[in-house]
Amino acid sequence: MSTRFCAMLRRTLCFAALSFSAILVFPGRTLPVLADPVSQGGGSGSAPASAAPVTPSAGAMTPPVGSSPVAGTASNTTTGMLASGLAHAGNRIFLEPIIVKDGDIDNQLTLMPAFGGMPGGSSAFTTPVMLEKRLTHHFSVRVDTHYMALWTPLKTYAGFQYAGLQGKLLLYENDPHEIFTTFIMRGITPVGGSAVGQGNPFTLYSYLVFNKGLGDLSSKYLRPFALQTDIAGIVPFGNGPMPLSDFMGTYDFGNSFRFDGALEYSLMYLHDIEGVKMPDFLAHLTPAVESRTLVNLSNNGYYGLTEGYLSYEMNYQADWYQVSVAYQQPYGADSSFMGQRYVLYTTFFYGWLLKKMGYHSTPY
Repeated sequence: MSTRFCAMLRRTLCFAALSFSAILVFPGRTLPVLADPVSQGGGSGSAPASAAPVTPSAGAMTPPVGSSPVAGTASNTTTGMLASGLAHAGNRIFLEPIIVKDGDIDNQLTLMPAFGGMPGGSSAFTTPVMLEKRLTHHFSVRVDTHYMALWTPLKTYAGFQYAGLQGKLLLYENDPHEIFTTFIMRGITPVGGSAVGQGNPFTLYSYLVFNKGLGDLSSKYLRPFALQTDIAGIVPFGNGPMPLSDFMGTYDFGNSFRFDGALEYSLMYLHDIEGVKMPDFLAHLTPAVESRTLVNLSNNGYYGLTEGYLSYEMNYQADWYQVSVAYQQPYGADSSFMGQRYVLYTTFFYGWLLKKMGYHSTPY
């Protein structure tokens, strides 16, 4: 009996050794039985092992039949961003949006200074500050605040509007079709007061975010298009106007529904993935149009009123940062805040810096 047991043990150890050797020989592969069907291939929030050129592979987008091969073998902006651990879906690196809720599970620091004019000679300067940390492949947390200075002909108001905390959960990702969906829960509480537009003691936001790249279309000139959308329920606890940071006027909308959308065209995707030659500067640009619509759901005299704004943008994407400029035009029910504003948006992907310092910015 002991002889049979020893023989079985030897066979078991031999099989384990062979399996371990296979893993060493093929370090970039994962046994299908053991692979996580969500994280395999590095969808939104995952990172490749190195800065190898972007090529169709298991888990990455496979170009449709008849499409151009991935551009060249040299490193480009896309490979640099993927190597830094930036969230993606297949070979698609989505724009960091200004209006639509960012669905990426990422490590990033975002600043968004904006200047706007209002009727009556008033103007405002605002800048949110947001710091997000990815904790796992599927989850991140973010802290944020918002500074505002409001200049009127009689008086100047300035201060921080609120402090916010949010959690972001990746629900679904599909690399071949460049899709991911996330759920976000966010709460804000005032730290400045109604003088700078925040009168509610606490406001709760819940978002469902859906992103889709069109890399599975037949034409290489259509594949750079991508859509980003979110729907949100907003529940304020208390009386007072919605934050002016939402650019929604001064009505107390109360319980509200919000829809945001973005249409973008990535010249970086056209250059790096589709192989269309262009000057290097152009290969970093992504023009986009975004919109926001807010609908009041409270029976407070404004039920059904709708407000929103459009944002016309040009975005420059690089390995570890994005810079955007935008012109925004509001529309809707409240004529007291029908001005325009100009936005300079900057976000830094500090996972790249952590990697340069020798830290693993994407352990999951």
